[in-house]
Amino acid sequence: MNLFIENFGIINTIIVFISVIFLGTILILLVQKTQSISILKSELLHLNATIQDLDQQAKLIIKSDMELQLYQQKIEDELNKLSLIKNMITSSINILDREKLFLQINEKVINDIGFKKGLILNFDELDAIVNINFEPHQIQSLKTILKYKKGFIKRLQFLSSDSDLYKELINVLQCKDILVAPIEIRGLTYAIFIISDLLVPTEIKKSEQKSFLIICMYLSRCLDNIGLFEELERGKTLAEKKVKEKTHELLKSLRKIETISKLKTDFISSVSHELRTPLTSVKGFSSLLVMGKFGELNTEVKKRLEKIDLNVNKLVTMVNMLLDIARIESGKTEVKIASADIVKLILDVTELLYPQMENKKIKLSTTLPEKVLVLMDKNLIERVLINLINNSLKFTPECGKIMLQCAEQKDKVIVSVSDTGVGISQDDLVKVFTEFYRTATTAGMPGTGLGLSLVKKIIDIHKEKIWVNSELGKGTSFSFTLKIDKNE
Repeated sequence: MNLFIENFGIINTIIVFISVIFLGTILILLVQKTQSISILKSELLHLNATIQDLDQQAKLIIKSDMELQLYQQKIEDELNKLSLIKNMITSSINILDREKLFLQINEKVINDIGFKKGLILNFDELDAIVNINFEPHQIQSLKTILKYKKGFIKRLQFLSSDSDLYKELINVLQCKDILVAPIEIRGLTYAIFIISDLLVPTEIKKSEQKSFLIICMYLSRCLDNIGLFEELERGKTLAEKKVKEKTHELLKSLRKIETISKLKTDFISSVSHELRTPLTSVKGFSSLLVMGKFGELNTEVKKRLEKIDLNVNKLVTMVNMLLDIARIESGKTEVKIASADIVKLILDVTELLYPQMENKKIKLSTTLPEKVLVLMDKNLIERVLINLINNSLKFTPECGKIMLQCAEQKDKVIVSVSDTGVGISQDDLVKVFTEFYRTATTAGMPGTGLGLSLVKKIIDIHKEKIWVNSELGKGTSFSFTLKIDKNE
């Protein structure tokens, strides 16, 4: 029994010892578990904070992505609108007709702006110029409203959504949103542009408003250009009509002038022929009387006869010049243009007139090449030179100078006869080649007023030019051209 009790005590002690060890172990495990739970809680809290941060970042990323998509969509929309405007400008830039211009506003253009319907009404009669998908009753309702709002529309740039007219139009068309703007020509309203019914039922975007207004302004500019073109065409047509009328009048006047000129030429030719015979007779008898062939004359009679003879000579010269001019004008003068040396002809003429230069103590100077062959009628050009040099002799005072020049210029020669005579005023210069014209400075001097006219006609026959430069009191210079003979 004692052994049993002793053994039971040992067993009980062992059990207690084991229990203590077990409880200690459990306690240790509980402490460790508690520490692990604490660590896990801390990690869980940290993880939760991280998840929240990630969630916030994800939300920001999603928001940025959405904003980026919206911005990208906005950019694409703007680009599409710009592309629309560019295509419209490209397709209509050379259009100069109103109907063709408004044909550019089609359903695609209205859709590209972002709407389903489009309407352009002319301002005066409110007739439809362009109609895209508007019903006839809608157009009639719009016309009824706009008929009494023209004064308001004239001052309008863009119809705002808070205006009474906007609300009326929305109500009539039974739609949520519309855009309305005028189309103008030079500040005056030409038409009213209306678009309605968005393709995507949202709010009207600024890009859609901007595109619509740009198209309205572009149409206005095109209409301005068309108006200017039409004015130019009307002006051109009117100018052409006036030109035709004036040309017709000028042709009639020219025919009259040609008829009068021919009558004058025929009259001069006839009268000159009629005068030549009696003048020749008078000249013959006056010369014989002056020479004393019919007996000696006293001094007074002889003086008077000499004056008669001198005046008869003037008349004969005048008649001969008139006949020459008449023959040239009528085309009866035989012109023989051939190659000849102009320098030799100038020298021959100066030699012929040299005695007259000596009598007036005129100093002659020449600037001439050795030889130049030109195409001319030698006899007619000789008369030109004689007349021009005689002119210089007549109007250059004693001890004056006469200069003769001949210069080559490309395929022409320029022959000039200059002097230090009385000169010609600027007013008289334009008339010096007119028949019978006498300048103010030469009115009291001898002459017929036909010499320079004959010279001009001879140069015209050669299809060349003649001109004059002069200054009062300093002298005059006549110049004319002749064509050089390149075949020699």
